[in-house]
Amino acid sequence: MTTAQLLALDTIVLALVAGCWLGGGVAAVLAGRDRSPRTARIAAGLVVAALVCTALRVALTVGLAGAGWWFAADKLLLALPLVVVPGLVAAVISLPRLVRLAPGGAAVAGPILIAGYGGLGGVAAALTVSYPVSPVAAGVITGLVAGASVPTWRTLSGHPPSRRWSAAGGTAVLCFAVVWAGGAVWSSRLPDRLNLGAHHGSGAVAVPGHSGTGAPPGRQVSVTDLRESAATERPARSFTLTARPADITLASGRVVRAWTFDGRVPGPTVRVRQGELVEVRLRNQMPDLAVTLHWHGYHVPAGDDGVAGVTQDAVRPGGEFVYRFRATDPGSYWYHSHDMANPAVRMGLFGMFVVDPVDPVDPVDPAGTGGAAGDKDATGRTALSDHTVVLHTLGVAGTVAVDDQAPADGLARLRVAPGTPVRLRVAATDNVPRTLGLSGVPYRLTAVDGRDLTRPGRLDDRRLRLAAGGRYDLTFTMPSRPVLLSVDGRDDLGLLMTGGEGAAPPPARGPVLDITSYGQAAPPSTGPFDREITWVLDRRFALLDGVPMLAHTVNGRVWPDIETPVVREGQLIKITVVNRGRDTHPMHPHGHHVLVLSRNGRPVTTGPLWMDTLDVGPGEVWEVALRADNPGIWMSHCHDLSHASLGMTFHLAYEGVTTPFDAGRASGNHPE
Repeated sequence: MTTAQLLALDTIVLALVAGCWLGGGVAAVLAGRDRSPRTARIAAGLVVAALVCTALRVALTVGLAGAGWWFAADKLLLALPLVVVPGLVAAVISLPRLVRLAPGGAAVAGPILIAGYGGLGGVAAALTVSYPVSPVAAGVITGLVAGASVPTWRTLSGHPPSRRWSAAGGTAVLCFAVVWAGGAVWSSRLPDRLNLGAHHGSGAVAVPGHSGTGAPPGRQVSVTDLRESAATERPARSFTLTARPADITLASGRVVRAWTFDGRVPGPTVRVRQGELVEVRLRNQMPDLAVTLHWHGYHVPAGDDGVAGVTQDAVRPGGEFVYRFRATDPGSYWYHSHDMANPAVRMGLFGMFVVDPVDPVDPVDPAGTGGAAGDKDATGRTALSDHTVVLHTLGVAGTVAVDDQAPADGLARLRVAPGTPVRLRVAATDNVPRTLGLSGVPYRLTAVDGRDLTRPGRLDDRRLRLAAGGRYDLTFTMPSRPVLLSVDGRDDLGLLMTGGEGAAPPPARGPVLDITSYGQAAPPSTGPFDREITWVLDRRFALLDGVPMLAHTVNGRVWPDIETPVVREGQLIKITVVNRGRDTHPMHPHGHHVLVLSRNGRPVTTGPLWMDTLDVGPGEVWEVALRADNPGIWMSHCHDLSHASLGMTFHLAYEGVTTPFDAGRASGNHPE
């Protein structure tokens, strides 16, 4: 079984353990009171079922421990001891007496009920405890189980606590609970102003014998100093993007109210050539919304990263901000607002950012790495047909937008002459992954998240899973028959390309490609690591800004209390990303790509696989390497932006880097 299947089965068995032990305890109490053989048999049956379920949970925990201590720590250290110890007593003492139809007394029903309380404690642990196990949470749950067990035992023994002691104890417990809960709620409230540059913990572990080559300790630099100088050179490309509300007419004629850049969704494609100095002026004409521009996946200097409250103040209505950086890395990227990012992106404040290589590979090669749309080579051969394809849910409609055309809520259409090399730069801008299929032609997956693959193999009818926020570049030579890029297996959502006669092919139905084994390259060699960091992703009840909710956590905490690893420029960092939960998390570190080393313990053979958005599924463990070569304070978060807004947001900070900007209610900056 996979780790995800073990986790799902463990959740079911957890409920069965609590239910069977509690049911058996209640039946044992009734059998002892009524001396009913039938009730005693029911109690015995429930105890046997409880023992079987408990043994199964122990076996599942052992299996999970084999996948990693992260998956089993809370069970082995807290949940199982609470139920296994009284359960063994019940198996030795209570069960034989029930089988002999001799129920009665605390010695029979007591251990069973206490095991039931332990089972409930396991349920509470599953809802509130993650990895690492919080001593406070473990102590509270253990105390509650003990607090219920002692009076139960005394009552079954015929010595119930007096009313006075019961009232005093109940009052004390209630007062403690109110004070503890009130203090926890109050301490979890976000301050009106929060400086994330000063909010650094030490979540990284130094590896002895290795150190970075960055700035010496004590040196301070602000993110505002980490920008391209505005006085040294005239920009080669200048753009102006204006945020404003607009009505968007989809291909079907449906009109959707949206937040837009220049009245479009997606916003205008920002397309430049490698090496050019780029200047983008953002203007805000939204009536009640602040905006920024974050260059998703692109390694801009930290001061241009566009995260409200970290690298800049959000642009208020009527204001503007100028981003200026050099386009050093070719590839497919996108931009979006990063103030209240979840509603902003969902409502349409995003667009594509493409950097064409300065020396394109021969575009006649179907696996070539590109060239600007419309270019001819020296011999006048057919130009590469190079297109952006954006997948987004606008309103309630799934849409596909090709280049700067209006989004189609169905099949977008494109005419391409047969024999033309085609490159599709596909971006998923929703909060959920998309499954792509390309049918009617063999193709290659040429680039992932803006980085070319070295040996892209031919794919026939294979499908691709694209992470939320991720990009895939697909290349092929257009045949004389139609080609269909299908989305999520649908024949009515995607891109239909035609160059001649013929019916549209059906959507691809082949297996989904494992992106980590697309090729036969040797596992990547990275050398010794200077730091090792672990991000354990989960979903648990937690307090977020004073409100109890089912939050998304990292290492058991929610933003802004997740520890910030502090690294030094030049260090090589190993990051282990573990998903304990049942949700997929597309993890996105700003300002860096990471080299994927392994997934679920299996080394990567797609060489090399550089990504900026990791699609970490339930039960998965990814190991990646990050080179600290871009100083700043960098947000890292789940790019299911609804998860980020519910706590799964944190930062990676460079030693000595500060920010003058604040997040929080009084600041007007809300990065998520």
